[in-house]
Amino acid sequence: MIEFYGDYQVYSESGVDLTLLRESLNHSPTERIEENCQAIPLLMECDRASREKYPWLRHRPRLIMLDPAPLLRLLTEKRVKYVLIGGLAMRAHGSAHLTEDLDICYCRTPENLEAVATALAPAHPNLRGAPPGLPFRLDEATLQAGLNFTLTTDFGWIDLLGEVSGIGAYDKVIAQSVEQVLYGLPVRVLSLDGLIAAKRAAGRNKDHAHLLELEELKKMRDAEQ
Repeated sequence: MIEFYGDYQVYSESGVDLTLLRESLNHSPTERIEENCQAIPLLMECDRASREKYPWLRHRPRLIMLDPAPLLRLLTEKRVKYVLIGGLAMRAHGSAHLTEDLDICYCRTPENLEAVATALAPAHPNLRGAPPGLPFRLDEATLQAGLNFTLTTDFGWIDLLGEVSGIGAYDKVIAQSVEQVLYGLPVRVLSLDGLIAAKRAAGRNKDHAHLLELEELKKMRDAEQ
């Protein structure tokens, strides 16, 4: 452990910057997500620079601004059954991780598929990274034919997942969720334990760093109980 003046622990034994987490926990879930969105222009500039330096990256979809509030409001107004997962769920719990999209796990009943399509229609959803001019219509039939969808909308990127690695489908995910108030709306958010299980199951390189941070947040939460 690196010692600092006053025996104040800055880094965890796993290398996580605890000062960032403590500062984040001083803010509301909505404020944490807003801080994430305010950092997206920096991510967009880094993406632009990477494209100029590495031509093979130019095929990736260009980053766009994310405004979660209208998307969450549309889903709420149409009574869509969903759970917020991924990077924004991490932010809602206090993570310092930055993300450029909104991820949800959605219920796949016919009624909810119709609700998802109706809710997102005003945001003009389209397949992210699809060739220009490729016909696409987000409706109940399209959702029924697939499981996971990566979309671009007027308010940013949104990923629709029918199930979450390490947890399962919507019924298992909702059982591991908690309710938080985001932008004045009641939103079911995947719990810290659920996020940890999902990151362990995903096992990607970036998930390792996320997992270390989530485990430190869990320690902080448990210490307060």
